[in-house]
Amino acid sequence: MENQNEVAEKQKENNGKEQIGNYFQYVVQIIKDPDQLLSENVRGKHQFGLITIIIFLALVALSSIVTIFNYLDSLRYFGFSDYFNYFERAIAYGVALAGIIFVFKSFAEKKGRKYDLNFFFEKLGALLVIPSVFLVISLPLELIDVTIHSWFSSLGYTFLYLSIFLISYLFIAKNNFKTAILFVAGFYFVYRLIYLIL
Repeated sequence: MENQNEVAEKQKENNGKEQIGNYFQYVVQIIKDPDQLLSENVRGKHQFGLITIIIFLALVALSSIVTIFNYLDSLRYFGFSDYFNYFERAIAYGVALAGIIFVFKSFAEKKGRKYDLNFFFEKLGALLVIPSVFLVISLPLELIDVTIHSWFSSLGYTFLYLSIFLISYLFIAKNNFKTAILFVAGFYFVYRLIYLIL
């Protein structure tokens, strides 16, 4: 597997376009032209993808923490026994995402496609940029108690499931709608089960 710098150098030689040098450029590039990073070609952006996955999970945890500021008696929510509750959703999503990545890899290998974990970090990370942006927008709106914060938050979680569907449909199930839907349903039920256990 080529590292990120080697891939970037080859791309620069091949098409002469300006390359993505930092994370901010990566996010802007995905928002402007997501199709470029969602092709089957590996772009060597797995590190940025992994950072995006971590940021998304941190934003999920942060949104759980921010909800306590909407209560007048919020001080009682700062008890030691409650701290873990703020991270339950992020942990459940994190475990479900790790699980679906390994399921994707295993399923792809059975179909004769050689995708490594970096491939999935790159593609899933690219797709999670948009949900992360929606969660970032929803946080300050929730802090100041603007009711439309839930619209942006809901969009963020909707795009998470859409991301799972797109990875399934484009790379794993290869244009098999029914299998892609089963992957999304499986991801949802695993997330809910883990959240219930926590």
